[in-house]
Amino acid sequence: MSFFSAFYMDTDSATHNSSDELVQSIHHNIGLILKTEAAFLHDDSNSMASQSSICFGLEDIALFSRLNSGEQIAIRIKNKISQFEPRLHAIKVAYIEHEQQDLLSNTLKFEISAMITINGKEEVLLFDTDINLSQMTVMIENESQYD
Repeated sequence: MSFFSAFYMDTDSATHNSSDELVQSIHHNIGLILKTEAAFLHDDSNSMASQSSICFGLEDIALFSRLNSGEQIAIRIKNKISQFEPRLHAIKVAYIEHEQQDLLSNTLKFEISAMITINGKEEVLLFDTDINLSQMTVMIENESQYD
């Protein structure tokens, strides 16, 4: 039993499929990265400080979104996922242009794709992500074959 299944999964929704559990754990961790405001920002990725938990999360995304384009925010998100989710590789984060309803709700949309090795086989994970800047909430939908 993993830490994630022991402390985060509902016993009702718990599956005994280790692949599903792994993907749910990654899904949960990406959500935490996006929901957490980093206490300390450090740009030198080779430094020990950049791997510290005080760098976990994004900078103030509401302020950051006013100063940067969606593409620049996507780069920051990609870097943070690369830094704090070592189970993934070939990570891509794409900013999805605003629709009228997104402008009204103050929501940023991103598509996250990454590769993971499951049972010795390379698999693609896809997540659609909405970050609501007004309510500071994150919604992530798993578009992969895993629940």
